[in-house]
Amino acid sequence: MQNAKLVEQMRRAILIVTLLVSVVSAEAKNVIKADSITIFGQVLCEGKPLANVPVSDGVHIVKTDSLGQYTIASHKFQNVVFVITPSGYEPVCNKRILPKFWSVLNKKREVAEKHDFHLVKRDQRKHRILFMSNLGLHNANDDLLQFKNRTIPAARKIAKEGADSVATYTILLGDISNGGMWYSREFDVDDAVSLAASLRYPTMLYTVMGDQDHDGAVPGTGLTDYKSERYYVLSCGPKYYAMNIGDVHYITLDNTVFRNEPGDGKYPAEIVGKRNYDRFVTSDQLDWLRKDLALIEDKEQPIVVCMHHPAFTTNNKHRISKRFSEAKYVDSLTNCFAEFKNVHFITSGTMNRRISNPKELPNITEHSLASTSGDHWRTGNHGYQSIHNDGTPAGFEIFDVNRRDISWHHRTESGETKSFRVYDIKSVGDYYRDDLTIQNMLREYPKSFINYSLKEFEKYIYVNWWGAEDGAQLEIFEDNKPLRVRQIMHNDPLYVATGSATRMKNSQNKPRFGRNNCQHLYRAVRTSLTSTIRVRTTDPFGRIEEETFTGNKPFLP
Repeated sequence: MQNAKLVEQMRRAILIVTLLVSVVSAEAKNVIKADSITIFGQVLCEGKPLANVPVSDGVHIVKTDSLGQYTIASHKFQNVVFVITPSGYEPVCNKRILPKFWSVLNKKREVAEKHDFHLVKRDQRKHRILFMSNLGLHNANDDLLQFKNRTIPAARKIAKEGADSVATYTILLGDISNGGMWYSREFDVDDAVSLAASLRYPTMLYTVMGDQDHDGAVPGTGLTDYKSERYYVLSCGPKYYAMNIGDVHYITLDNTVFRNEPGDGKYPAEIVGKRNYDRFVTSDQLDWLRKDLALIEDKEQPIVVCMHHPAFTTNNKHRISKRFSEAKYVDSLTNCFAEFKNVHFITSGTMNRRISNPKELPNITEHSLASTSGDHWRTGNHGYQSIHNDGTPAGFEIFDVNRRDISWHHRTESGETKSFRVYDIKSVGDYYRDDLTIQNMLREYPKSFINYSLKEFEKYIYVNWWGAEDGAQLEIFEDNKPLRVRQIMHNDPLYVATGSATRMKNSQNKPRFGRNNCQHLYRAVRTSLTSTIRVRTTDPFGRIEEETFTGNKPFLP
């Protein structure tokens, strides 16, 4: 009997121990699971949850459930969490201009933190993107005043054109600041964003990271690129992300790998390296990019990829001629888009407007855009029109989108859409002969500048056609008879007179000049100096622009 009781007690004890072990084991599993979720939150629109919205930490991409909730088991390496905004919605704004689709992660890696996102509905079937680039704001060359008095009013005028019927946004393609001058000029990337906000920039402003947006006070180590991006991320948001606007999927990538190796440089003492860098998209971004693209089922949906440095340019035979730091980096990026039919790369690192359609990549068009600051605000600071060294006027590239139809054009700060400038080289030569600074430059730098004052040039008509691209046409007529037009690689006369000559005049030491050959300069030869010249361009979308003059056209910088 006692043995039977003892056996029963032992059985109960074993059962209790088994239950306790099971409970402890279950609780342990819950703890492990809870600890692995380090980011969570909800995506809402007007207080209501949004389902199936992608949310990312820069590594993983998850979707919200029926309650708009998401969870991510994140190591928080990218320091942010962000929403890939769905079509028909836009984020609320931070600092009045920055779209708040992202949050900075501010807790330790193992501590869970909550981040909610609030979107609003917006009809985006028709939308417009203003692309800005290379502002390089650093409180010099009167750049802040020029930004206030020229760039901001021009952006407001463009934004008003669509009014409420066209959703309008701005994407800044890097170099909002001048990283070499953050400390000496006491003006960094956050100051640049705050300035735009204080001046009431008229649209949401999405940003792309450029080489000048890295912190040069971070010494060159194995983590230089990562650490030098930290201040930009805190001020502007993730260095790569995506969004859907209407029927177009937009992606931004960071293709500057900042090295900042030790070495003597021209920078202030706070900058501890020579601010050097490589140009490519890192493997961690490519991993994330593939996950983002996997969400797109329709391979004919337009994809717009925004980066700072051009991935490639093409030669006259439409073959890729220049690339990232190495050819393999171009391949690793473009291979991600092999299934997609309509891809546009939008870049700005060269500050020259050039559109490339490589035969090797028939599904990708690269748009390398002109600088919004001209030549870093220098020509404008001296009272001239703000232009870059290829002669393209400072301004915006505008993408007009109607569902899946995309058109583009360059808009100057003064509002002009004309994509060319005509030079009567006879008049240019007269100006060159009368300008002592230019005459001095021609003597000192004969390999850098073309002497347009020579008699052999006097019947030449030059056209700087920054609208040149596949499907566009340039025609030059003399007394209504077509002239032969050929592309040349010469200096832009206006930039020589307003940029190079001004630099020569104001330099305390002898400046260095390279051969700034414009890649979209064209020439025709007239038969008479008194004839009527007509220049006509037609862009790929059928827009026609003309200019006519008789005799000599004045050259008036």
